[in-house]
Amino acid sequence: MQGLNELSFKALRLFVAVLDLGSFSEVARREGLAPSSISRQIQLMEHALGQQLLYRHTRAVSPTEAGRLLGRHARLMLQQLEAAGQALQEQESEPSGLVRINAPMVFGQRHLSPWLGELCRRYPKLQLDIQQTDTFVDPLQDGTDLLFRIGVLNDSSMQARIFAPQRFRIAASPAYLARHGTPRHPDELASHQCLAYKGITGQQRWFFRKGQGDWTPYSVRGPITGNHADTLTHAAEQGLGLVVFPSWLIGEGLRAGTLRAVLTEYDVATTLEPQQIAALWPGSRRLSLKVRTVIDYFVECFGQVPYWDR
Repeated sequence: MQGLNELSFKALRLFVAVLDLGSFSEVARREGLAPSSISRQIQLMEHALGQQLLYRHTRAVSPTEAGRLLGRHARLMLQQLEAAGQALQEQESEPSGLVRINAPMVFGQRHLSPWLGELCRRYPKLQLDIQQTDTFVDPLQDGTDLLFRIGVLNDSSMQARIFAPQRFRIAASPAYLARHGTPRHPDELASHQCLAYKGITGQQRWFFRKGQGDWTPYSVRGPITGNHADTLTHAAEQGLGLVVFPSWLIGEGLRAGTLRAVLTEYDVATTLEPQQIAALWPGSRRLSLKVRTVIDYFVECFGQVPYWDR
């Protein structure tokens, strides 16, 4: 419609204000203008569009169907314009203010806390509130700005920046492998001591595949099961058996030599759904400079291929 090209953002703002307040005089009072000037702006819009936008009543105004339709689109346009203005403003500003972060316990200890010192030195006007929990967090209810999460990303109400896929490794201590031998095929796990994670849904099964083949599940057994990854990892380092855990969790042990990866020609998993390591924020919120700065910082720290997978 050619008439749309004649509408200004100022006119759209006044029109939306009239829809919200239902009154020319109230909008005029807030804008410091005469009611007749507000009415005149709306008349010019109606003339440009060739459609009536408002019903005029003695004490109030209400939108026509065309007015409601234009109002919906006008709100989106004004929101986008505001977001663009803030983004341009932030280009010249320094990240500052409080960022509320929630992260899983162990991942936060291993891969967030070592980098916090440099983050605070680089951006001294940032203030961080870091809560670590493995339970569900509703960011809208809790006021959380940024969630670090690991697992299957299936919440469409959240936006995400994926750092990396979660990759699993099977490993044991050199002493265990010296005593019991190194498995060459997953079928051999039946004769090995396996330290499996056991949570509220029961004991995990281990899945293996080679190349692009099908995943094969294995039920394993050993002297210890438990619901704490560090306990099972320490048990493996003491030579008590094999563990399957994410590379971000046991990568330090693999690099230090207290654990040695086995069956490296196989892919390993504990579920068949792809799992990601990601930063999440509510989809209804514009990503602010301070939150984007924190995300970009950890993207830099973790690396394109995260350091725990190198």
